Amino acid sequence: MIPESCKNLLKVLKCKLETMPPEGEGDHCLEDMELKWSKGPGFSIMPYGLELAGVVPCPIGISEPKNKKNCFKYFLVDDFFAKAEIYGVSSTIVETEIYENDIGESYSIRFDDDGEAIRAVGVVFKDEVPSISCRLEDDGEYWCYEYRHEEGEIISMVVHATNSVPGTEIFVERKEGGVVGLYFYNQGAKVYVYKV
Repeated sequence: MIPESCKNLLKVLKCKLETMPPEGEGDHCLEDMELKWSKGPGFSIMPYGLELAGVVPCPIGISEPKNKKNCFKYFLVDDFFAKAEIYGVSSTIVETEIYENDIGESYSIRFDDDGEAIRAVGVVFKDEVPSISCRLEDDGEYWCYEYRHEEGEIISMVVHATNSVPGTEIFVERKEGGVVGLYFYNQGAKVYVYKV
């Protein structure tokens, strides 16, 4: 059974998928924004969002690559992500992601090259650490996570998703301060969903 807090966040995300931003949303004051690049996905507002998808996060730097194939261009304001432009294999923009930061919550909405919203992500914070997050695709598929912490650090997350066993707990494995694995237990054995 999906918790009420996740249901409420999914409702918010559904509304975000159904509303279109005004023309130029996220483009205000672009000249005042800091630009950074990565040669592949480097950031997700959802904690471990890239790793849960099996993607090793790419380093985010400041120099513009000569070849933009599969690159990400990030626009930051006061060290907060405001927008990302995602380049495809032909080195043209194929998707755009807009980020919204508010007190106690963050959102992102991804749009395809036709301007259609295809994904919304939300994170709710409690005492400045992630409490829950959800990702909702335009086809209705979703992933929700309830986070467990020790000393302000995420140690595990309970999954509620359309494609997994409800209540599966995924544990975070760290080495020297970095994430090296995400796993769950199946009949007492570790099953990795991500491993460096």
